[in-house]
Order: sequence, then structure tokens, then C-alpha cells
Amino acid sequence: MIIYKPMLRSRLFPILILLLGLGITFIISYSSLQDMKKLKWQEFESDCQEFENKIQIQINSNTQVLYSSAAFILSSDTITRAEWQKFQDLNKSHTELPGIQGIGYSIVIPPNQLSRFEQRICDEGFPKFKVFPDGKRDYYTSVLFIEPFSGRNLRALGFDSFSEPVRQKAMVLSRDSDMAVISDKLYLIQETETRKWPGTVMFAPVFRKGAPKQSLEERRSAITGWVFCPFRMDNLIKGILGEWDVQHIRLKVFDDNLLIPEKLLFDSDSVFNIQHKTAAKGEFNLPMNFNNKIWTLLFTYYNRDNYLFSARIARIFLGGTLISILLFILAIYFITARANALRIQVLNDELKKVNDNKDRFISVLAHDLKSPFNSMLGFSELLSENFDELEKHEIESYIGLIQSSAQVAYKLLEELLLWARVQTDQFPYKPEKINLIELFKSQVDDHALIAEKKNISVSYNPTKNVFVFADELMLKTILRNLLVNAIKFTQVGGTVRISTSKTEKWITITVSDNGIGMSPDEISNLFDVSRFQSKSGTANEKGTGLGLLLCKDMVLKHGGKIWVESTPGNGSKFSFTLPEA
Repeated sequence: MIIYKPMLRSRLFPILILLLGLGITFIISYSSLQDMKKLKWQEFESDCQEFENKIQIQINSNTQVLYSSAAFILSSDTITRAEWQKFQDLNKSHTELPGIQGIGYSIVIPPNQLSRFEQRICDEGFPKFKVFPDGKRDYYTSVLFIEPFSGRNLRALGFDSFSEPVRQKAMVLSRDSDMAVISDKLYLIQETETRKWPGTVMFAPVFRKGAPKQSLEERRSAITGWVFCPFRMDNLIKGILGEWDVQHIRLKVFDDNLLIPEKLLFDSDSVFNIQHKTAAKGEFNLPMNFNNKIWTLLFTYYNRDNYLFSARIARIFLGGTLISILLFILAIYFITARANALRIQVLNDELKKVNDNKDRFISVLAHDLKSPFNSMLGFSELLSENFDELEKHEIESYIGLIQSSAQVAYKLLEELLLWARVQTDQFPYKPEKINLIELFKSQVDDHALIAEKKNISVSYNPTKNVFVFADELMLKTILRNLLVNAIKFTQVGGTVRISTSKTEKWITITVSDNGIGMSPDEISNLFDVSRFQSKSGTANEKGTGLGLLLCKDMVLKHGGKIWVESTPGNGSKFSFTLPEA
């Protein structure tokens, strides 16, 4: 487990790198998206400002045309219709300026001169001429000239603009301020009954030549008429729009600053018959002031580009994602390399520890092997040198000692070879279903002789069949070593007992005795190969010290565990677990 902890701790690092990279990519992509939207909106506002400037320039141009026409009237005491036509043709006002329906002159007629005026115009070739609308009024005006004098403009001849409230308001403001003034929303006299487009009229005052006009009363007294130009708003705005992107920018022009249908002068969607396929992205409200006359331009923006799938956003997102994935892979490689290096270091440390333990083990083992061989060599040398001088019973004693030493050495070598086979996985492991009662009975019978020598009672408690899934040879080796140790360290007349218990899918086998027991220090050294040692039994029985090491390795081979419970003078309980069959 020590080996894998660094990897477990570092496993989240590449994921965090990936999430961080993707998060930064998202932030940059989102920021770029917002920048693109902001830039597009700035372009939209710039277009709106530019269009407002175009309207202002156009209105100013129309104003100059009216002022020049007023100056032309004042240049002579009498202006004929032909002279007016010639002047306007030279001026090209009604052909060069978009939206203008014509350039006209409306004259003031004193009420007592109305009949004489109508007769004069009839004598000029318009026999049906009358100032209209009919009715008695205190103040009359009449359209005297208008160019081009053809088509629907013919309807304007004789129209009393002052009789209509909207026009009258503009004419009064123009006269009183001595400025060109645009009227409120109206419908032109030139419009047909079938289709009427909103329009407006610009008026500029014409005062009597040489008359003072400093004060309001002087201007009202000196007024002789107005030059005017009527606009159809659809023609005016269309002429100014030019290549305007009506598909993605909707323009509404409102009279004054009230954005209500009654004040609507122009709507590009209605004029161009546009149906937008996307929702509006925003509106820009731009008021325009001309001599205190307010028009409100309302621009609505419809996004024509899908910024989310634009090439720039795609490059940023894909590039950032690719970099994040590469960093993720590099992080995994770095963590893996670091974990492998750490694993190798830990393995090296453990290998060094194992080698040190084995060195100590071999050193102790060599000492334990040396002792019986020294005994055999010593007693055999005595027999060889003093055979003729020794008594029979002495010879028998020496031979018994040599035999005992040989048995100890053989037993040690046998268990050493077995332990080496287990350590190198050369010991065959063939698990099968085993009946513990039968195995316990055979093991108790096999050890009955050595138990009888110390008058020790060996028993087992299962009364019904208990089955485990284990290798029979290994299980016999484990039980043999635990039984031998229990008998070895139990006093004469003691008891040894084999018992079983079940926990979930495991069977626990316990070999207990009432022998001499062990101290905590002895218990801690039992299964440690680096502290390998042997200990004589209660009857001075010899041991190899390898038995418990074999038991531990064989139990672990089955996936179980082994432990001991003991106190000095109160015996020991060795328990191990095996899988239930």
C-alpha cells in the first residue's frame, strides 16, 4: 500500500490540470465572444451615428435650397412662374435632393384681395383656380409656385397651408423665429386616397423686401409668404439609406420624442417588407434636433452572425482544448514517471531490507546448523580416537547424541528447503474442498505419540462437518507446525485443543494450549524473518524456528491471516483463517 499512496494522492492532479485548462479556455472564449459582441455593437452604434449625420446633412442641404429660393424671390419685385421654373431647374433641387416632392412658394393673401388674386391666376391659364379649402378666414395663403409643376404636384396649386393646423404651426414658428422649420407628422396634399405615406413639410419665411424684422411684431407685419419643400418620409429616408443593411438593422423615425405608433414617420421593415428570422439583440435610441424640431431615430439590431461558431471563437476554443488535453497527458506522464520512480525507490528499499533480513537469517541459520554438526564431529572424533577405551554404554550414549544432532540438522535443512520453495512459488498450490474433521483426526493421530510422552491431551471440537477451500499439503504443514509447537511448549499433563469458528465466508482455525505462554516482545518477533530464532521446549525439545514463518507464508497464500494471543504462564492461542468451501 505504501507504493500506491503517492499515485492515489496525485491522481487528481492531471484532472485538475485538464479542468483548469478547459476553464481558462472557456473564460478566454467567453471573453472573446463578449469582445466580438461589443465590437459589433460599437460598429452598430457608429453606423447609427453616421446615418444620423447623413440625415442632418440632408436636412441642412434642403434648408439651403429654401433659403436660396427665398433670396431669389426677394431679388425681383415680381417673379413669374416661368422664372421660378427656370431657377429651380438650374438649382436641380427637386432632382438632386432625395425625398423632396417639390419646391414651392406659398403667398400671403389679405382677405380683401382674395377674389382679385384668384382672378389673376385664372387669367394666367388656370380657369378653375380657387384657393382651397373653401371658407371664410381672417388669414389666407395659397401655393403660387411649385416645381416640378406636374403630376400630383398640380393638386397643391391654390392650397391654403395656413388653414391646416399642423402646417400652420410650422409656418408660425418659421415666421416668428425667421428660421426654416420642419412641421410635425402629416400627410401631403399630393397623396392619393388609396395609399398615404407619412410626410412632413419644411417652411422658410419670405419677408417684404427692405422691411425691418428685428422684433416679433416686425416679422409678423413683414411676412409675404413661405418657400417650402414637402417630404415623403419613405422617399427621404430611402434616398439617404443607400446601401443600408435593412435585413439586420431596423430603423424607425418618430416625430418628437414619443415612441408611439401615432408619431411614427418611417419604418424600414414596413417600407422594405422585411421579416426578421432572428430575435432583436438590442436597440439604440438617437434623438436628432433641427431648429428645436426633434426626430427620434430608433435603431434595432438583429444579429446576422452566430458568434459562438465563428472562426475566431472556434480557433480559441479548439486550440485551448487541445492545449488542455496535451497538458493533461503530460501531467499523467509526469505523475506516472514520478510514481514509478517512487515505486522503484520503495522496492529498492524493501529489497535492501529483505536482503538484510535474509543476511541475518542466513547468519542465524548458519549458527544453528553449525551447532549440531559440531556435536556430531566432536562425538564422532571421540569415538574414533577412543573407541577401544570406551565402555559400551559410553559408546551408545555418544552414538545417541550424534543421531540426535543429525536429526536436528536434517529437520532444519528440510524445513529450510520447504520455506525456500514457498518463497520462490515452487511449492505446488492446489486448493480443493477439505473436510476439517477428517483432517483434524488424522493430525491428532499423527502426533499422539509425542503427546503421550508428555502426557498431554490433544482434542478437537467440531462435531459436524466443516469444509474449507485450501491446499491439503499446505494445511497439513500449518497444523503440524502449530500442534508440534503447542505440545513442545506445554508442561507435562497439559492440554492442546483445536477449534473452529465461522465469520461470513471465512473459517477460523485455532490451536490453543495451557503451556508457558509468551511475552509481548516474543509475540512481536514470531513472524519476523529478520528476528528468526529457535527456542527449546518444556522438555528441552529442539526446534528450527522456521515453522511459524512457513505457517505465515502458507496462510497468506490462501488469502487469510494468522495471529497469536498469549500471556506468560497462561498458554497460547494461534489462530488463522481460510476460505469456506
